[in-house]
Amino acid sequence: MDDIKEKIKQALRHIWTNKYRLFLCLLTLCCLFGLVHYFKSADSATASISFNYSEAALGMNPNKTRFNAYEIVSDEVMERAIRRVGLQDSLTASQLAQCLYLSPEGTGSANGSEYISTNYYLSINARKLELGSRKATDLLQSVCESYREIFQSNYCDNQSLLKEKLEVTSACEPYLRLNELEVRAEGLNRYLNARLQENKSFTDEANPDSATNNFTTLGKKINNLVDYDLPNAMAFVIEGGVARDPSMLTSILEYKNKIDDLAMRTQQAYYDADKKGISIYEKSIPTVDEASEYYMSRTKTAMDALARSADASLSDATDYQSEIVSTNYVIQKIRELDAGQPRLAEAQAMVNKLEAAINEISEQLFVLDKAYVKYKSQNYITFAYGSSSFIQRLSLKKTLMESVAVMLGGAWLLHERKRRKVRHHK
Repeated sequence: MDDIKEKIKQALRHIWTNKYRLFLCLLTLCCLFGLVHYFKSADSATASISFNYSEAALGMNPNKTRFNAYEIVSDEVMERAIRRVGLQDSLTASQLAQCLYLSPEGTGSANGSEYISTNYYLSINARKLELGSRKATDLLQSVCESYREIFQSNYCDNQSLLKEKLEVTSACEPYLRLNELEVRAEGLNRYLNARLQENKSFTDEANPDSATNNFTTLGKKINNLVDYDLPNAMAFVIEGGVARDPSMLTSILEYKNKIDDLAMRTQQAYYDADKKGISIYEKSIPTVDEASEYYMSRTKTAMDALARSADASLSDATDYQSEIVSTNYVIQKIRELDAGQPRLAEAQAMVNKLEAAINEISEQLFVLDKAYVKYKSQNYITFAYGSSSFIQRLSLKKTLMESVAVMLGGAWLLHERKRRKVRHHK
């Protein structure tokens, strides 16, 4: 025990005697390790990703499809991020993905029930990558912005209707083609009206043309097409009995009438059955007794349901009957009149003009809607990039611990070396 105390005293005396040398050595080691950590931190960067739309808490994208957080490190995002920073010649998507680390923040259970995280932590360690003059922060920001662009394009709104282009026909059946154009124009009109309900005042600042940079003016163009241009062309074709192949067209329309007649009879049968049910219900549940005195209130739940069903069936049957009458009128006109080639050519020109007009409006609406989606979804995903101060990049705590560990290890080695020399001399 006395030997141990004596050794401790000798060690303390030795430390005190060489305190300035030891301090200088510690300071030198701290500087060296601090510089190592400082330069290593330049190869790393972090970002916090927040999904701020209401469906995110349900694990869905804005368009109600299933959300997958790991699409952030998908090949599509990686390739776009690499192109953004101009490293496509020295970096591949798989190499970049291997240097990224994604983890959810705040996952677990709340009051015993699992919940879905809407915040994620993304970090990059680019030490093994050849970035040239680029920094790890630049590459991480490129990844985040690339993911935002792809997310907005794929999951915010379904713009497939606007992306489709109509084929400009050269020898169509005018009546059938005009019906197709009506369906397409009405689809565009519904899409645009939905946008007007969301935001009437949106204007695409990047587009200086006031006729196409807002939904209101585009809405007027579509309304003119639906309310005037298409009906006028249809009237010209019907009243003139215009048909490229009268025999084939009348056969198609007659077959359509047979299908509509079958549907009308079915709805009429539903209507009659509902009326009969209402009659039976009224007779089977009296509301007065033999003395004609009120004694019971008839429940209206079932009878009201039958009445609503009867009204809907009658309305559908009436619509089918009206359609049959209209189609018969078209067949009559085709059979009565021989339009001839001049009127057929004129009808074809009208159809082509409408096809071009619908394609033009569809393109203009797509450009405007793309700008609107970008504006609407700009806060759907937010990124907070980690910025380390000079002191944080030095990692002082870690630096001090490493320096002390090296000094203690060096002291032990010197002590062992000195002891071996003593034994050797003995």
